[in-house]
Parts: sequence; C-alpha cells; structure tokens
Amino acid sequence: MNNSIKRIIVVRSDDKLGETLLATPVFQALKEAVDGLYIEAWFNPRWRSLVEASPWIDAVRGVPYRPSWLHCWRLALELHRQRPDAVLILRPDTRRFAWIAKKAGVCLRVGAVQGRPSVRRLLTHVVKLEPKMHQVERNLAIAEAVVGHALPRYPLHFAPRELAALPAAIRALPERSYAVLHLGTGGVQPHWLPERFAAVANWLARQHHLLPVLTGAPGDITMAKRCLQSIQSNAINLVGAITVLELAEVLRRARLLISVDTGVVHLTAAVGTPCVTLHFRRDYPPHQWHAWQVPSETVVPDEHCPGCTRIRCQHHPTTCVASLREEAVIEATERLLAHL
Repeated sequence: MNNSIKRIIVVRSDDKLGETLLATPVFQALKEAVDGLYIEAWFNPRWRSLVEASPWIDAVRGVPYRPSWLHCWRLALELHRQRPDAVLILRPDTRRFAWIAKKAGVCLRVGAVQGRPSVRRLLTHVVKLEPKMHQVERNLAIAEAVVGHALPRYPLHFAPRELAALPAAIRALPERSYAVLHLGTGGVQPHWLPERFAAVANWLARQHHLLPVLTGAPGDITMAKRCLQSIQSNAINLVGAITVLELAEVLRRARLLISVDTGVVHLTAAVGTPCVTLHFRRDYPPHQWHAWQVPSETVVPDEHCPGCTRIRCQHHPTTCVASLREEAVIEATERLLAHL
C-alpha cells in the first residue's frame, strides 16, 4: 500500500443484512495490513448497530442505500472536509457514492463495474470481479486493489455495542439442544414449503433430539402457523417476535440453522454456528453466497422454472420450490451433523 494512505472510507450501504455482514472481513484485513490506518464504514442505518463495537472500524456512519441528490451533495461536502485518502465502494455499479467521492476530490476511488459502464468514469481504479468469487472475496478484491497484494480471508464479524438478552423461551434450554429453522427469505429467494420445513423439524426431534425453533419476520407468521400444524413434537415459535440482535444470540447457542439463502445465514456464520442453506435461484449461485467459514451444507433443487437463467430468475419461482424435497435437506443435515 502507498505509505501516504492513512484514512479510508469503506462504503457498503446495502439495505440487506447479508451484504452488510459479508463486507466485514475487509475491515480486519485492512487494519492488519497497515499500521495506524483509520477506517470509517458507511453502512445502511438499519444495520450499523451490528458493527458499532468492532475493533477494526474507527467510526460508523449511517447512509441510505440510495441517497437523494441533496443528500449526495451533503455527503460530498463532508468527504471534502474529511479529506480521506481513498474511498472503497464495495457494491458494484454504485453510481451515487462514486459521484460523491469524485465531487469531494478523493484521489483514490475504487470499485467494480458490471452492468453500468457510466460508473467507470467516476472511479480511478476499476476492479474486475470473477464469477467464481464468493461475495466476501469480491469485497476483498476492492481492498486488494489499494493494498497491492492479497489479503487474509477472515471470518465474518458481528460486534454490537451490547449483546441482546435471550428470549425467555430459549434462556432455559441447554446450548446446542435446539435447531433453528428460519422460515423467512429477506425478499430475494422464494419461500420453501412450510410442510417440508415441518417434516425436517420432525426428523430433527426424532433422530437427533433437537428441539425445533422457528424464526422469521412478521410477514412469516402465517407460514409459521402452517408449519406448526404439521410438527409432531414440541417446538418454539419466535417468528415475528424477536429483533435481529436477539436472533443473533438465539443462533449463537443453536446446534445448527436450516434456512433458505438469506441474510440470516450470514448472521449465523458471523456467530459461528453451522448452516444448511437452500439455494433456489440460479442467479444467486451457492459458490458466491454459501455460509462463510463455518461448517455448512448447501442444497439446490432438482429442477428450475422454465426460462430461469444464471442472469435472471422468474418473478414467482415455483418449479424449483416444488422440486426441492425434504429428503434432500435431511440428507444434507445428516452430513453436517456427522462432522460436528
């Protein structure tokens, strides 16, 4: 790295939980690469609490995913006042933050361009991202363009100012005595069928004596009710009832998570818990989105919807959901448990 670079802004303003957590290895890698480096993270306000106590970040600023142009001017003025040596924009094709950095006169503006060629002229360094890269490696590639060499692959990082209290229903349970079945998707992947989640829950209780714990967003409450109707053992339903920080503590004590590919998978990896992940969409391939550096298994459907490609998925996927049977998830979970 150029020895004159001592202050860096890292931008990852996504409105999704997973993308935020997948950026966190960058901070430790940069801090350990350069003595005395000051790093300010620009995160979506919704998720800044996840990293506010990180020893690898000196300051966290909440910024919108798509700031208004008035807000862009204000951020450009703030950047001009701070005079950072470099701005790293981790999300590809992020025009507004590249524009902010250029207007502020930042000398090094590093990012990636995939589908918006106009962003290229706003950056000083454009990084090529290979399709085979995991999302963590894509973020690190942006940092490596400034450092000038490969950086270590550290785990995901979760560092709130205070850990949340466990929900009362979980507090009395021994650690690793339950499995979390997350019914939500975060809006990108389709939902799996509640009856099949229930079949997996029944198998976990019967074969491994693991208590099923259901989690999800408030919009998943109806799905949870359908799932509970088919669960034959005791179960705990936390769907719509806990915060993200509380969910992190539930996941930390769990034996494993079973979930469709969503941000909760990456929250689970950040607290070190094994995962079984269901990947329906071909445009979100497992090699780019699997749980990072924790024991994990991925499950893909036997069939995809007509017209589904590696570039774009159908608006309402059905064939892939129907073709993913509970037996495939049970087999993957058995493989994972055998190695824990």
